[in-house]
Amino acid sequence: MFVCDKFAHVHLHADLESIRPEDRAVLALLIRAASFLNPIYLRQVSHYNPQFKQEIEDSHSRKLIESFAIMGGPWDRFDGDKPFYGNITKPLGAGFYPADMTREEFNGWLDAHPEDRESFMSFTTLIRRRNGRLVSIPYSHAYALELEKAAKLLQEAAGMAVNPSLRHYLQARSEALLSNNYVESDGAWIGLDNSDIEVVFGPYETYEDQLFGYKATFEAFIGYRNARETERLAHIASLVEEMQAALPISAEMKKTRVSGQSSPFVVIDLLSAAGEARVGVQTLAFVLPNDPEVIQKFGTKKVMMKNVQEAKFEAILKPLAEQFLVPDVFENVTFEAFFRHTIMHETGHSLGPKAVRNSADTIIHRLAETYSAIEECKADMTSYYLVHWLHERGELTEQDMVETYATMLAGFFRSMRFGLNQAHARANAIQLNFLMEKGAVYEKDGIFGVNCEKVPDAVSELVKIIMNLEYEGDHEAAQAFLNKYVVLPDGVEQKFQTLSALPVDIACKYEAEDASFFQS
Repeated sequence: MFVCDKFAHVHLHADLESIRPEDRAVLALLIRAASFLNPIYLRQVSHYNPQFKQEIEDSHSRKLIESFAIMGGPWDRFDGDKPFYGNITKPLGAGFYPADMTREEFNGWLDAHPEDRESFMSFTTLIRRRNGRLVSIPYSHAYALELEKAAKLLQEAAGMAVNPSLRHYLQARSEALLSNNYVESDGAWIGLDNSDIEVVFGPYETYEDQLFGYKATFEAFIGYRNARETERLAHIASLVEEMQAALPISAEMKKTRVSGQSSPFVVIDLLSAAGEARVGVQTLAFVLPNDPEVIQKFGTKKVMMKNVQEAKFEAILKPLAEQFLVPDVFENVTFEAFFRHTIMHETGHSLGPKAVRNSADTIIHRLAETYSAIEECKADMTSYYLVHWLHERGELTEQDMVETYATMLAGFFRSMRFGLNQAHARANAIQLNFLMEKGAVYEKDGIFGVNCEKVPDAVSELVKIIMNLEYEGDHEAAQAFLNKYVVLPDGVEQKFQTLSALPVDIACKYEAEDASFFQS
């Protein structure tokens, strides 16, 4: 089986009739600009990727070429990064550091050269060896060829944009690509006002850096706003301060989040993706930015991709749930609960402790490579905690809760199939094992059920543990916690192997990327 055969290949439909004529030329330019992030991302994954890409294309094997494109390299992200082409082991530091550099060498250099700490730990620098020294190189220099072309197209799109806030963001982001300073343009993105075009463009996620979790990969999402669904979520955004206050953590922790921070919701239909957003697991939604400095200054924004969520629910979640859940639980797996969880998950990212106790260090830098799994677990468990909170306020019914917990359980297995080297899979393994430990989830004859009465207390306890790990910034404790809970329950791996005919995730073909689409 080729790696590409693990995926459900879906066409993401774009309704041209819903897109205003004056926006079509701008979207076409943004999609072209985003394409320049793909070769950058490949080099961020591995120094060797350009060579591998050429060799695979020369093989003329359609499935091998497709597998490389889906995985962003010759390593199977769903099978512990084992190579499906060649025999080179993927470095933990991806393409961000010298391939043979160790954590000890990096930390030793910073101990001896504290003046390098800021640039070395920056989200947007590469680390290289020059004449026996470690040096940092800004992304704007390392990827200048592609970023200059992308910036030019963003400037052109800015000149055509009708919406003033979109025009401002695109201009600011084009300048950021060349200056390596993204703070102000991230603020402009959060402040987009009534723009039907939603575009994310830059370095954000740090999942690829499994050595430290410091370095951000380039990605782009280009979508068109779903006005009706966006309006529906305005209520959730208005409750964020109350949600932070309701968390089962100390007042001291709660105060680390700046009150009154902006955190709007937007629902889009995705038209195109590039870089990290295009490969591996296709994300359902995102909350950005991740840089603590930017969050403190501007807040965050949460973007839901409804057409992606619909495709995943039908092609992945429902068929897998039928295999893993007892029948009466499976009957309560619904898209509404799936969508609601995604909304609350992204809300969860913006809540909880936002600083390490009695330290100027950030949580992400203290927890390093353990951070991504811990943070994804925090967002998930906060989601379920807050759904129960909404139920207690009378905003959700008892049946809504039954559907929430059934869909939650199905989601654990969907994510764990990604492989336990992947942050979301690790987070879901933690949740499943913890809830089983507390009796909130049970296994019977190889299939699983949920004890709804026990879920709220178990969720509350796990929220406290996870948020305390972040607040204390204790890397050793976080690693010990992962070592205990990031395992597959007995029989799950074997059952996964018997379900190889079921796709693990979706691979998207974007209708809007067709050169003739906006000419229709």
